[in-house]
Amino acid sequence: MKMKRQQKTGLMTRIVLLISFLILLGRLLYAIPGAIEHRQQKQQAQSAPATSLSVQPVRDNP
Repeated sequence: MKMKRQQKTGLMTRIVLLISFLILLGRLLYAIPGAIEHRQQKQQAQSAPATSLSVQPVRDNP
């Protein structure tokens, strides 16, 4: 009786670990595109020179 219970417990452990691994893999695949886009935006922000915006008054044409 113990042998069957031990085999069943081992099988359940493997199933739970497989499901957990698939969830982890799915989350990784879901996050990769956003991480790549974020990295590209960060690199573009660092490479672009910092410019200050000057505000000029609006003139009405008579």
